Amino acid sequence: MNKVQFRFNIILFFIITVLFFISISAFDPFISSYAEDLGISPAVIGSVMGVTGLASMFFRFPLGVFSDMLNKRRLIIQVGLLITIIGWIIAFIEPNATTLYLAKFLDGITGATWVLYTVMFASYFGIHNSAKAVAFLTLADYIGALVGSIVGGIVANSYGYSYSFLVAVFAASIAFVLTFFLKEKKVTVKRETYDLKKIVKEQITDKNLWLLSLLAIIALMASFGMRVTFTPLVARDLGGDAIALSWLSNTFLIAGGIAAALCGGFFYKKLGLVNTAVVGAFLQCVVAILTPFAPNLLLLFCLQAFSGIAFALNFTVLMSLSIMNIPEHKQSTRMGFFQSVFSFGMFFGPVLMGILTVAFSRSFSFVIIGILSAISGILIKFFIRTKTIEKQKILTKTDQIS
Repeated sequence: MNKVQFRFNIILFFIITVLFFISISAFDPFISSYAEDLGISPAVIGSVMGVTGLASMFFRFPLGVFSDMLNKRRLIIQVGLLITIIGWIIAFIEPNATTLYLAKFLDGITGATWVLYTVMFASYFGIHNSAKAVAFLTLADYIGALVGSIVGGIVANSYGYSYSFLVAVFAASIAFVLTFFLKEKKVTVKRETYDLKKIVKEQITDKNLWLLSLLAIIALMASFGMRVTFTPLVARDLGGDAIALSWLSNTFLIAGGIAAALCGGFFYKKLGLVNTAVVGAFLQCVVAILTPFAPNLLLLFCLQAFSGIAFALNFTVLMSLSIMNIPEHKQSTRMGFFQSVFSFGMFFGPVLMGILTVAFSRSFSFVIIGILSAISGILIKFFIRTKTIEKQKILTKTDQIS
């Protein structure tokens, strides 16, 4: 691939990824409020919001394995975009608890294809630059969610919450068309044939990958339990309307996007990979504990900004470490496993906070998330540096020898 083709693919892929995130997040700031307007209880709202993670949990790993077997990532990405188009059209036509649940479930399947986006984009840069590639592509996550939230907020405020679903449909449709112009880099496996059982077993039994996945679960629990589900309810109690809810999410995304963009060129150099994640985890702890006690919208917005920074610093590192120095023909399977496991956090975060809110109080649910974030920071500090990175070096040497 020459330089012109390389740049074209990078730009096009980045645009498609931005549209992908618009399609799976344009409605997120309004779902919990919309569901509340429909008379759905907090526990059920948590389940509706969490089902995306449940679907992703079951589909990410199989999609990763299937992708490595077929060596066709673009096709799976296209199918995922079609699925989210169908889901949100149904929810728009007949909005109720069942269709919202279905749409969010299908949204989880589409979200599961993020495995292929990550690995396919990293393949353009090579395995030794995968951390920087992942950090750069993570920026598309924030831009897409930000644009989706802004456009979704305008549409929801003008026409109603359900019309934000059409923003997702429109974005996914454009992304689907653009994928046909994307050149896929085929992975050539040298010195060994593809051994499905061996590679799958290698990932499933990797204790270090399990540790990274556990830490990512906690990070996603905080993000989906707080930002996506219950922080908007705190804002509503403080008098926030649809536009305020949209910009509350935007604040998280803008701050997080800036932090993610600075990871490769600033935070990794100044703090190192491990310490970057540690700072993110402990910052999230502080934000979680303070959020339910915010006395006004201004302070809540400030907390959201710090929450976005915290998540970006923590999660970007964990995702980068998951495929760092891993051979390309194993990356989809490994990333699929990693994302399948951490998707539990997307499901369990909102569900746990919903249950704790009903049983105790909303404030108590935020405090629990804060405590879990602090625990994750401790685990990162004492286990990631001494075990995970060293194990990756050993795996790299082994693959080079074979």
